[in-house]
Amino acid sequence: MSSIGPNLPRNFLDAAALRRAAEGPAPGPRPEETDRAAEAPRKSPDSSPAPPSSEAAEKEWTVLLYLNGKNALANQAISTLKQMEFVGSDQKMDFVAQVGRAKSPLDRFSKDWSGVRRYHVQHNGKEFTPAEIVKGALMGFLPGQTRKIESPVVQDLGQADMGSARSLEEFLEWGIQAYPAKRYMVVMMGPSTGVSGMMRDDTTGNQMKVPDLGQALANVHEKTGRKIDVLNLDGSATNTMELAYQIKDHVGYMVGSQGIQSGSGMPLAMMANEMKKANTDQPQDALTMARYMTLMNSMAATASQFSSTISAIDLEKMDDVKKAWDGLSQELLAAEVPAAKIRELLDKTQDFQGRSKNQAYQNSRDAFHFAQLVQADPQLSNPRIQSAAQAAMEAIEGALVGDAALGRYDKNAHGMSVFGPTHYGFFRPDGTPIPKDFSHEAHYDKIAFAADTGWDEVLTKSARDSGFNRAARSLGLSETALDRIHANVSQHKSKLTTPLRLGSMIGWTNAMNAWGGRPATGMLFLNPQTAVYAGVAGAGWDAAQALEGLVYSASELKDRQAVVGNAFDIAKAGMKATANLSHVIPALAPFGATAGALMFLSPWIQNFYGIFEQYQQIRDGIELSNQPLANKVGLATARHFGGKKLWDE
Repeated sequence: MSSIGPNLPRNFLDAAALRRAAEGPAPGPRPEETDRAAEAPRKSPDSSPAPPSSEAAEKEWTVLLYLNGKNALANQAISTLKQMEFVGSDQKMDFVAQVGRAKSPLDRFSKDWSGVRRYHVQHNGKEFTPAEIVKGALMGFLPGQTRKIESPVVQDLGQADMGSARSLEEFLEWGIQAYPAKRYMVVMMGPSTGVSGMMRDDTTGNQMKVPDLGQALANVHEKTGRKIDVLNLDGSATNTMELAYQIKDHVGYMVGSQGIQSGSGMPLAMMANEMKKANTDQPQDALTMARYMTLMNSMAATASQFSSTISAIDLEKMDDVKKAWDGLSQELLAAEVPAAKIRELLDKTQDFQGRSKNQAYQNSRDAFHFAQLVQADPQLSNPRIQSAAQAAMEAIEGALVGDAALGRYDKNAHGMSVFGPTHYGFFRPDGTPIPKDFSHEAHYDKIAFAADTGWDEVLTKSARDSGFNRAARSLGLSETALDRIHANVSQHKSKLTTPLRLGSMIGWTNAMNAWGGRPATGMLFLNPQTAVYAGVAGAGWDAAQALEGLVYSASELKDRQAVVGNAFDIAKAGMKATANLSHVIPALAPFGATAGALMFLSPWIQNFYGIFEQYQQIRDGIELSNQPLANKVGLATARHFGGKKLWDE
C-alpha cells in the first residue's frame, strides 16, 4: 500500500490517458435552451418528476450533482454550482444538479432564493482559468449570488428535504430518465460523519444513514435498470467498509475520503473540466474515471497543503473484503482475545479525528492498519489470527484501485476505514434534543456489514464506558438520566460558546484601541466598561481553547508544530486580556499599547519563528546546505508556509 505524497497513487492512469486529459480542448459550445430561471416550472416535492424528452439522445456520461447546502454549506453549494458553469454540459456530457440552500436573514435584502432547485448546468461562456475559479469561489460567499446563476432552472422543489434518502432517490431516477447516458456518475456534497450519518438537512434535522442510502440506490437500480458507475462522496469519513458493502450491488466504484474532507470540499469544477477533456478523444470507462477523480482530489489537496485521504474502491470486491474481515473477527472471538487488548489495538489504530474533537471521526479507523497491528502484536501469535489478519489486508488491497494519504495526521491511512469505537454501546448524543431514534449502538446493527460479520460482536466484547458514566450508574442513575445530563451539558455549552466568541471579537477591538492609545468603546448593547470585561472573558475562552489544543497536540497528535502554535495562541490570548484590562486597571495602563501590538503581531511573530526553524534545518545540512544564504532563507520561507494548513492562517 502506498502513501504517495505528490506522486500518483498506485495503479493509476497510464501515460496516454493522462496526456489525453491534459491536451483536451476547452469546454464545448453551450447547448441552446429556452427555459430560463424566470420561466422555470414549479414542482412540489411530492409530485412525479417531469418525463424525459422523447428526443433526448444518449450521451457518454451524465454527472448528477446532489449539492446539499441546507446547512452550513449553503454558500458553498451555490459557489460550486456557479463554478460548474465554467465547464457546462456539451454534446458528450450532461451535468445536472439538485441544489439545496438554507435560508439566510440577509435574503430579504439580497433577494436570494432558499429551498431546493434542479439545474441543467450550462457553460457560462467564460474561459476556465484558476483566476476565474478563485474569484468565483470568493464571490460565492457574498449576498445576491443566487441571482447570478446562468443555468436554467429545470424544476423548483420548494423546501424538499435534502437529508432524506427519498429525495436523493427521486433526483437520481429523474436524472437518469431525463438525461440518458452510457455511464452515470453521482456526486454527493454535504456534511458527513461516516457511519453516524451524512447529508444532514438542518431545516428538517434529517440525515441519511448507511441503510437509507443503500436502499435508495437499490430502488434507483431496480426502477431504472441502471447501476451508478461512479459514486463521488464529497464529505468526511465516507470511505468505510460499512458503506461500501451496503451499496456494492448498485454502484461500480466509490470515491471518497477516509478522513475529514479538506478545505472547501472536492474541487468539483476542476474535476468536471478534466473529466470532459479526458472524454474528448474517446469515451473513458468507469474505472479510469474513478481513478481520475481520486487523482484530481489528491492533487488539489497537495497544492493547497491540506491533509488528504482520498481513495477509490472497486465495490465488486467488497464481498471478498467482508468475508476476510469476518474471518478476522471470528478468529479474535474464538481465541478469546481479552477486551483490554482489543481496546489497546483500536486506540493505536489510525483514526481520522485530527484536530477535530468530533467523536464520529475518532470512531472511524483504518482497517488495514488495525489488521497490521493485530499481526504484529507478540501476544497474538496464534497462527489462525495471523493468517486471518493477512487475508484481511490482502482483501482490502485488492478492493482499492487508487488511494493517496497526505498529511501529518494520516501516515497510517491505507484507503478504507471500519467503525472502531472503544465504547461501542455507550454512545451519547453530542447535541440537543436527544434524537427520537437515538440508540447507544448508533444503529450499527441495522447495517448490512454488521449483520453479515462478527465485527459488531468484537466491538461489543471490547467496549468500555467512560469513568463518569460508570460512576453515575453506581449512584443509581438510569440510562435515560445519563442521556439527559449529556444532552443538557452539550446544550448549555453551545449556548455559552456564542457569547464567548463575541466577547473575543470585542476584546480584539478594544486591544487595538489600547495599542492606538484610544479609550475603550462599547459594542452592540454593551457600554465601554462592560465591553472590556466581555473582552477579557473572550480572551480567557481563547486561552482555554488553546490550552486544550496544546494538551491534545502533545498527548494525542504528538505534533510539535501544533504544540508551538497553541502556545502562541495562549500568549496571544494573554496579550488580549492584558490590553483590555489596561483600560480599567491603572497599573496596567503603561503596558496596554505593547500588549495590543503583540496581540496583533502574534501571527507574524509565529511565522518568523516557523521560518527560523526551517532555516535551522536547512543550515544544519539536512538539505541544500551548499546554497547561498538568500536561497536558504527563501527555501525556509517556502517550506514554512507550504507546510501550514489554510485554517492556521
